[in-house]
Amino acid sequence: MKNSIKYKNYVPHAFWSMDQGFFSDIAKDADSSNDRKVLDYYPYKWAYRQPLDPEESVMYLNDIGMNADGKVNAGAVARQFDKLSTFEKMEKKGQVEWGGEIMQDTPPSGFKMVPEWGPMSGVLLNWPTLWPPMWTMHLEIIKACGHVKIYLRVGEGGYGAAALAWLEANGVDLNKVQPIPGPLGDNWSRDYSPLYGVNIYSGEPVAHKFKFAVFCEEYRQRTLKEMIDIDRNFAWKEGYTIYRNDILLDGGAILTDGNGTYVLTKRVLKDNYNLPNLRDKLDAWLNADRIIIVEEEPNDLLGHINHFKFISSEKIIVGQDDKPSPVSRYLDRLAQIFDKAGYEVIRVPAPQGFDNIMPGGDKTHTALYANSLMMNGKVLMCTYDDERLEKYNEGAIDSYQKALPDYEIVPIEATVPGNAGGGINCSSKEIPDYTKLKDFMLK
Repeated sequence: MKNSIKYKNYVPHAFWSMDQGFFSDIAKDADSSNDRKVLDYYPYKWAYRQPLDPEESVMYLNDIGMNADGKVNAGAVARQFDKLSTFEKMEKKGQVEWGGEIMQDTPPSGFKMVPEWGPMSGVLLNWPTLWPPMWTMHLEIIKACGHVKIYLRVGEGGYGAAALAWLEANGVDLNKVQPIPGPLGDNWSRDYSPLYGVNIYSGEPVAHKFKFAVFCEEYRQRTLKEMIDIDRNFAWKEGYTIYRNDILLDGGAILTDGNGTYVLTKRVLKDNYNLPNLRDKLDAWLNADRIIIVEEEPNDLLGHINHFKFISSEKIIVGQDDKPSPVSRYLDRLAQIFDKAGYEVIRVPAPQGFDNIMPGGDKTHTALYANSLMMNGKVLMCTYDDERLEKYNEGAIDSYQKALPDYEIVPIEATVPGNAGGGINCSSKEIPDYTKLKDFMLK
């Protein structure tokens, strides 16, 4: 049985954010129902301290059910302990950045964001340290991205060493993994990451980091404040000059065609309602020739882009559902907008009504076939091991293969992040190869 079946009703929350009484609520609910299964999936014991040595790291893996085959022993963890760097050392080497001054003035001119089909050095992932249901999908992503480097944010010390030993035991070549030990936020590395690009006049690799917005004011100020602060501060920097600004904008709410056009959802207008001259600031920071602002998906809390994406400067894929619903009508309107804007529109399945019921009683849609990751000749796309979705899995694969005949299409089982309204694209962030940007972007 696949892990996605076992864990299909669970959501990737930020369990390392201890500002919530979340663990206590789970424990209370489990006790009141005489059902301890929920706690099997939530590493309650390890939420307040990390493993202190290799022996405890193995105990941690055993406790969260990720070492049932006994592949990882204390010796394997100890080897990773010895090799693991620290965030401070990486910061001194210029690989990562923590914080930085917020620039509210006009940014440097000439920015151009790198599209997904540009040359990439690797992919940034947050390792789900305290969320074992996500380990399997992240492992599959790492294996599928063997043609590039994995920039892997892991917990410090015992957490990081345990995760790396587990990956090695499961067939990952750690020579292709760049561990980034340090504080961790949530799973969604797309949302908090800078927009990586190049200065079209100088050829300098530059990145513009907007303020991580996250949902709404309630989340920013209270519910997930500590987690948001981590993700707002962190940035992968190696090779790039990073410029920060005060515009609230998640990376999951913006796309580019690589030719100066950007698509954003209206969430950027709502989040920045009190920011003067917002449109002028967006134009300046994006160096945009054209900005297309579209409605948010109906009933979507995040205001993100899940059901459409550019796959080249001329082509965009847009979801389609034959069953009438607010979402299907929304997607049809988007297809018309992009067609009129001059793009070739390719439809992929976006079936609605396949909700999972989670422990909190919430419902979310799972099928996010447009929520894929393009990188150096491969497309990693979401599929779901739900028999109701089998024909849609096949239809989505077929759509991608026809739209991108020169790409390898790699299906990745993605039910668990689907429970939280996200997919592979949301869970990852491609890092452009700064040594190749000048030739690619300035030609």
